[in-house]
Amino acid sequence: MQLSSLLGHASELVRIVRKSPQPPDALAADFLRARKYIGSTERRFLSELVFHTLRTLSLADDVTRRFTLPDIVHGALALALSDTMPITLSEAMTAASKTTVADLDQPMQDAVAWCRTHLDIRANAPDDMSDATWACTQPWLLDSIGNDGVDLFRSMLGPAPLCLRVNLRHTTRDRVMHELASMGIQAEAGRWSPAAIIIRQRVNLLQHALYLNGMIEIQDEGSQLIGYACDPHPNDDVLDACAGAGGKTVHLADLQNDSGRILSADIEGARLKEIFGRTRRAGVRSVVTRLVHLTRGLDVSDARRGFDVVLVDAPCSGMGTVRRLPMVKWRLTPELAKRHAAKQRKILSTYARHVAQDGVLVYATCSILPAENRQVVEAFLADHPEFVEEPLAPVLARHGITVDGLDGTSGMLQVDPWHHGTDGLFMARLRKVS
Repeated sequence: MQLSSLLGHASELVRIVRKSPQPPDALAADFLRARKYIGSTERRFLSELVFHTLRTLSLADDVTRRFTLPDIVHGALALALSDTMPITLSEAMTAASKTTVADLDQPMQDAVAWCRTHLDIRANAPDDMSDATWACTQPWLLDSIGNDGVDLFRSMLGPAPLCLRVNLRHTTRDRVMHELASMGIQAEAGRWSPAAIIIRQRVNLLQHALYLNGMIEIQDEGSQLIGYACDPHPNDDVLDACAGAGGKTVHLADLQNDSGRILSADIEGARLKEIFGRTRRAGVRSVVTRLVHLTRGLDVSDARRGFDVVLVDAPCSGMGTVRRLPMVKWRLTPELAKRHAAKQRKILSTYARHVAQDGVLVYATCSILPAENRQVVEAFLADHPEFVEEPLAPVLARHGITVDGLDGTSGMLQVDPWHHGTDGLFMARLRKVS
C-alpha cells in the first residue's frame, strides 16, 4: 500500500477517535477489522501512527501549520521520522510503504528537517512554542502539576510497555521469565514490584498457558504497588471498594495466600462478572462480590464489625494512563476535574465507615493530578481525626520494595512514567486509631 493511502487511512481513524468517547484501541480494532485488505505490517504502522498522533496532538498540529501539511497525521509522521520523539516509525514506514524520507514531498522533508533541528527531546521548547504545546498537553493541566510538569508530560508521549504480575503463590518470576525466553520473548524484571515482568515488544499472551492457568495477570507495575501498600495479612477481612474487573482483588488474595475474606464491590455488574474469570484462573476461593451504589457504601449485613483493610481505588480522571488512553488529557476540563475530586472525597468518607478499629484504609487513583490525590487525602484527614497517615516505606520494605522518592515518614506515594517507568498512580495508607 502506498504511503499516501496509509496516511489517508490514518487520518480517517484519527477523526473517528477524536469524535468518539470509546477507547481508541477498541475503535482501532474495529476500524482495521472492517478493512481486511490492510496487511499486518501496514496495520502496525497505522496503529502506531494514529496513537502517536493522539499523544502529540498539540505538537503535531504546530508542525502541520508551520509547513502547511495536508493534516495533523502528516505533522505527527514528521515528528516520528525525525527521531526526536520517544517513538520512531522509520522501520515500520519503510516496511509498510517501501518509502524513505528522501521519497517524501518537499514540505514533508522540510518538516522532518526542522523537527530534527529544533525538537531535541532532551532540550527545552523552541522559543516560539509554548511549554504546553511542547509537552503535548493543555496549559491548565501543565500548570496544575507545577515545576516538573513539562518533564512529566513528555515522559508520557511514548507507548506503555506490557507489564505482567506473576502469581507468586503458584510460580516464581524467574520461572515465568525462563518460559517467556523459550518463546523468544525478551522480558525484564520490574524495578519495584517483586512480581512484575516488563515486556517491551508487541506480544499477545491471552491465549498462552501462562495466562490461562493463572500464572500471570496483566497489571501495570505501579498498580501492583497498591496491593503491597494494602499489605493484607492472612485471615484479614478485606474490602476492595471500587474493584472494577478485579485486578487488585486477585493480587490481594495472592498476598493473603487465599486465606482471608475479600469482598469486591463495584457499581458496575458487568465489570464485577470479570472477577470470576480472574479468580478461577488464579485458583482463588476467598473472594465474594457485591454490587453497590457509588456513594452509599455497603449494607449493614456486609459491614459486620468492619474490615481490617479497605482499599478505595477511586474513580478518577485517568490522567496517569494517557500513554494508553491519550484522549484523556485532551478531553479533561477543569470543571470535570473538580467534579472528580468532589466525588472522590465523598467515596473515601463513605467507605472509611467500614474500617475496623486499628484497621487500614488505602486510597488510590490512576491520576497524576494533586487535586485528585494529595489534596483529597489531606481534606479527608482534616475531617476525620480518627485516621492518621501511616508511613509506607516500612510497609513496602516488608515485601522487599524500595521506591525512589518515597520519604521514610510519608504515607503517600506518587509514581509516574518519568521517575518510575510506570503509569501515573497515587496511593495513601491511613490507619484508624480511634
